[in-house]
Amino acid sequence: MGQYPFYWVDAFTEEPFKGNAAAVCLMNTGLSDSLYQNIAAEINLSETAFTEKIGESEYKLRWFTPVLEMPLCGHATLATAHILFSTRNEKSPISFHTKSGVWKAEKKQGGIRLTFPTLQSTKVEPPVELLKALGVTAPLDSLYEKSVGAYIFFLKDEKAIESVEPDFEALKKVTQKLSILGAAVTAKGSGKYDFVSRVFAPGVGANEDPVTGVAHCMMGPIWASKLGKTEMCAYQKSKRGGELRLELVGDTVFITGKAVTLIEGSISV
Repeated sequence: MGQYPFYWVDAFTEEPFKGNAAAVCLMNTGLSDSLYQNIAAEINLSETAFTEKIGESEYKLRWFTPVLEMPLCGHATLATAHILFSTRNEKSPISFHTKSGVWKAEKKQGGIRLTFPTLQSTKVEPPVELLKALGVTAPLDSLYEKSVGAYIFFLKDEKAIESVEPDFEALKKVTQKLSILGAAVTAKGSGKYDFVSRVFAPGVGANEDPVTGVAHCMMGPIWASKLGKTEMCAYQKSKRGGELRLELVGDTVFITGKAVTLIEGSISV
């Protein structure tokens, strides 16, 4: 049996109990996928990140929901970088080697900046059963991102975003039937926020995801085109809420956010 450092981090916030919670586990090599999945199911957060050091500021990184492994995750990457910078005095930038590519995390004055890929969506006819399960009628635009498997629906304003009340049992069945991870709703923001959103993914264990970095890899390019700007501030209007700053350069989206450590301990397995 081994003991591995464990941290509970609230990401895309600087206040405890806000943002999106992720577990970060610092692991050794040679551990099984089934062990990772069991740990993630036991912790039961939307994402648990498992990382192992492979070189100077170089780490392997994997992300698991309570039910499956994800190809990419923003908030758990931010949480992992936060832990490595704050508890391991790791040099910036850090390179994370993942199943979807090598992504970087860099300390900046305004937080930690992640280097992620832009994800391009295409306009589609919205599945009626998906709209019904979400409780959304007549979206302004409907788009689909194939590599992630997610729909994005553009609504008229922030009030429409706030009023969305999905039927989560129906939504879970529809996402499984369509073989997608979930759906996002988004609208133009107000004040300092260029756009706002909410994200729903009951099929992967998160009825409503509090703050979703990957969704902003999809929404960022679309809003950049709509607003005619490449630097934006976004807010995910979940119950916990979270703030993200985006900068688009070519096929890269830089996502900057803050994080706070809530719990430290160890896992004995």
